[in-house]
Amino acid sequence: MSVQPACASCGKALEPADRGRPRTYCSRSCQAKAYRTRKAEAPVPVPEGGDGPRHLTLDRIVRAGIAVADAEGLDALSMRRVAAGLGTGTMSLYRHVTSKDDLVTLMVETAMTEVPLPGSPARDWRHGLERAAARDWELYHRHPWILPRVMMTTRAHFSPALAADSESALASFDGLGLEPADVFRYMFLFASYVQGVALILVSDLEAERQAKTATERGGTTPEDARDRLYAPGAYPRLARAMRAGADPWDLDALFASGLDGVLDGIAADLARRHSGA
Repeated sequence: MSVQPACASCGKALEPADRGRPRTYCSRSCQAKAYRTRKAEAPVPVPEGGDGPRHLTLDRIVRAGIAVADAEGLDALSMRRVAAGLGTGTMSLYRHVTSKDDLVTLMVETAMTEVPLPGSPARDWRHGLERAAARDWELYHRHPWILPRVMMTTRAHFSPALAADSESALASFDGLGLEPADVFRYMFLFASYVQGVALILVSDLEAERQAKTATERGGTTPEDARDRLYAPGAYPRLARAMRAGADPWDLDALFASGLDGVLDGIAADLARRHSGA
């Protein structure tokens, strides 16, 4: 039994062709409609080289900038470097961002939103600060270059993501009946510790990068300096302390231990306030 052919576009039954190839569409209108559908569903090619501004988006530019900064540091970031990674001309980027500083600002916003803020209230002030510290520590591990752009400063720089991060941490002290100046003092102590240790983290990562470069070029490495530090009798107290606390280096454990000490100090101060001492 034969099956009557149908239009590939509308499904209407087709009359058999008198000769030649079998018919696929019932009309030119259906044929044109099918063509437009295929064209709309086809993937848009992204050029590997040359200027392709039509294929650029702000998100792609920002992500490319983050990739450069993550791999090589913020000093390596330039509009030319980002454009090369995207396979386009440098001037094409300026249709989306006004300058390198503008790009870095957008990179900070994007990077900070990668680590979401807590979705539920903290159990108490200590839990709130522990969550805030863990979030920031993860952020500095992911994107070491971000630290100088989010450091505390007397000249406040507005950033929606940074403001939301601070607001979330400050909420840890809700319900304690503290004066705003006291909340600021505790937050200053807390943030100074977190960002201070983060400076060590960022410095250590940069030292590793430089050591790798030095090794490739046949120069001296940090290990050479450490050998001189550990020379018998040279610096006995420093050598013992470094061997005990930083050999091997476990900055994550040191960060957690130090954070406990900072929070213990805040807890003791709060207890004195409540006791009226």
